[in-house]
Amino acid sequence: MEAPEHRLPSGAAGFASGLVAPPVGSGADKVDVKRLAQTLWRQKWLILGITAVLWLPAVLLINSMTPLYSASTVVVIDPHPNRVINIPSVSEPMGIYQDTVNTEVEILRSRDLARRVVEALNLGQEPEYAATAAKPGPLTPLLEDGRDLLIDVAGALPEPLSAMLTPPPRPAAPTGDAAEVESARLIDAFQKNLRVSPGVQSRAIRITVEAKDPQLAARAANAVADAYIAIQVEAKRNATQRASEWLQSRLDELRQDMTATGRAAIDAMRSETGMVKGRDAPLVNEEMSALNAQLAEARTAHANAQARLRQLQAVRPGNPESLTGADIGGDPLITGLRQRQAALSAQLAELRAQYGDRHPALTRPAAELRDLNASLATEVDRVVRGLRGEVEQQVAKIQDLSRRLEGLRTESFDTLQADVRLRELQRQADASDDNYRRAVTRLKETQVLQALEMTPDVRVVSSASVPTGPVGPGKTVLAGLAAVVCGAIATGIALVRTMGQRGVYSSHQVEALLGLPAVGIVPLLGRAKRGRSGEAARDPYAETGGGDFAEAVWRLCARLRLVRTGAETATAKGGEVIMLTSSVAGEGKTTMAVALSAFLAEAGRRVVVVDCDTRRPNVHRLLGNGRPPKGLTDLLDGDATLDQVVHLDERRRVAVIAAGRPVDRPQTLLGSQAMLSLLVELSERYDVIVLDTPPVLSVSDALILAPLADRILYVVRWARTASSLAGAGIKQVRQVGGRVSGAVLSMVNAREHANLEYGARPPSGRSYRLRRIA
Repeated sequence: MEAPEHRLPSGAAGFASGLVAPPVGSGADKVDVKRLAQTLWRQKWLILGITAVLWLPAVLLINSMTPLYSASTVVVIDPHPNRVINIPSVSEPMGIYQDTVNTEVEILRSRDLARRVVEALNLGQEPEYAATAAKPGPLTPLLEDGRDLLIDVAGALPEPLSAMLTPPPRPAAPTGDAAEVESARLIDAFQKNLRVSPGVQSRAIRITVEAKDPQLAARAANAVADAYIAIQVEAKRNATQRASEWLQSRLDELRQDMTATGRAAIDAMRSETGMVKGRDAPLVNEEMSALNAQLAEARTAHANAQARLRQLQAVRPGNPESLTGADIGGDPLITGLRQRQAALSAQLAELRAQYGDRHPALTRPAAELRDLNASLATEVDRVVRGLRGEVEQQVAKIQDLSRRLEGLRTESFDTLQADVRLRELQRQADASDDNYRRAVTRLKETQVLQALEMTPDVRVVSSASVPTGPVGPGKTVLAGLAAVVCGAIATGIALVRTMGQRGVYSSHQVEALLGLPAVGIVPLLGRAKRGRSGEAARDPYAETGGGDFAEAVWRLCARLRLVRTGAETATAKGGEVIMLTSSVAGEGKTTMAVALSAFLAEAGRRVVVVDCDTRRPNVHRLLGNGRPPKGLTDLLDGDATLDQVVHLDERRRVAVIAAGRPVDRPQTLLGSQAMLSLLVELSERYDVIVLDTPPVLSVSDALILAPLADRILYVVRWARTASSLAGAGIKQVRQVGGRVSGAVLSMVNAREHANLEYGARPPSGRSYRLRRIA
């Protein structure tokens, strides 16, 4: 009977709707939270198992962790210490700014302070800080060999590739004294356990030390605070000491400077320059003032004498009125002559007015007046000569005073320069005296500060006490986190495992991925049945009486309409050729072929099984018979007849044609006219001819026989055969003209398949029947 090739629609009879198997098609890219939850729930035992396997070692590791103890000391920056005496310190006190707090935090984290603490506590003797010998790992030799090999390979390559492949040089071993190396190691180890944190909006700094020993934690925290305060005190003491030494060294220089620029140097310069100071000013200035006064007087006297001389030179001896207003310098003789001249002039005028100009009475007074004028002229001439001598004398005096004044001016300029130098010396001397006095005063103050105890700018407000309980590791929290992480890892593994499963899991996947109807879902035979000794261990016919396997095979026969009732008439064509094949080996097609034949024979059909897998024949093994001497290859090669190669299994009432002897090229025999004639003759004798063929993707035997079969059942192993492999095999069968009627899912895990199809396991306590699957 020829069955047309078809594809069953979604929701067709015999196929359940609402499947929960992995999505395919257009909805495959959507995330279904419900489906994801169901997937995880189906693999809950795997997730729990992996979680337990990972979590138990983690818990053991957490329990083996040594507890850590933490102790804290709080210090506060106090830049206003109480002073016993009001002497300014050499170093300025700290400020109260945020950068000051941050600076002190970095000092607390410094290696110098850590070195002091390491030496003070002798941490090298503590067990947790003891040095451990570095032991090479088991893979160290292999890694070294691989490194050397990589270097050799890189050396043989061109420069760019060589530079890329050459491994970096090994880190250089620490050099120097062993004590220094050990000290550096201890400092690094201690700094890893030291935490310094500034307070928020405050001048407080918290110093925290973690250690496995609670007493060591407290001692270390207090030691850090003590070392920090000691560093501050030492810095102040060193600054004061350096200042005192510097002042002491400067005193000698200041003393010498004061001697060189002191009062003696000033007096020596005064005596050297002749700068003798008067009552109000230097003597040169006083002399210049006197000379200026004399010169002014001489110039005044010269001007007066010059004026008088000019007046007297203008006098006419015969004219007595010309002497009027002339300054004669108070000469009594001239004054008397001028009086007599005036009297005679008046008398003569009176006589002229009385007697006229020619009267004899005018002769004697006129003669006396002429004599008087001659005497007056003589006297005036004498006075003029005297005035000329006085003028010349005054000119000589002015010239002499001017020369003296000019000399004094030159001397005054030199004196002024000397005075400037003298004043500079005076200022230097005053400055030297002041510096010396201040240096002596500051030296005494620093000596007093040295005698006093230095007060740091910080103080401890809370000393560390021995902690009563550990701060870490939080074993409960770590165990919980480990459980979460292990659960996440297990969930990831389960999801990866689910996504990595490329097989076919359900009937709707057969339809969607392979384009074939799922005509049968056959479960895997139980281990107990396959583990018994004897024929039942290999005989699928043992399931014909009942059970999941038998129910599945019966359902397959019904779906293929191979079970004929009495009302049905046989086809005129005769027997039907059914070929079973698969993509790869191990998918259970031989077991399916034997079981199908046995069940059809049980139903009263005449069935013959032909083992066409000449390379790996298995039909005779599953039937429990020995290998016949003659088989298919012998028949096709002409070495035997059909009656000689057909053997009847009396128990199962199934006729069997074994594979026969091995041949080099079975494809030639299977594609010959003899094979076609054999199938025609078998179809005349039997109702059903079952061909067991090799895998399609392994050899070409099945592709040669595919066009000769009335229908082909493609066997796909559940959850194992990739859909791509199955699709490739079906495509090749169709390309050669094979009529594929459907796919059979073999070796199905019934419970897992039920989960995929229906999303839930069957109720516990009831035996699972295959009729609930399809």
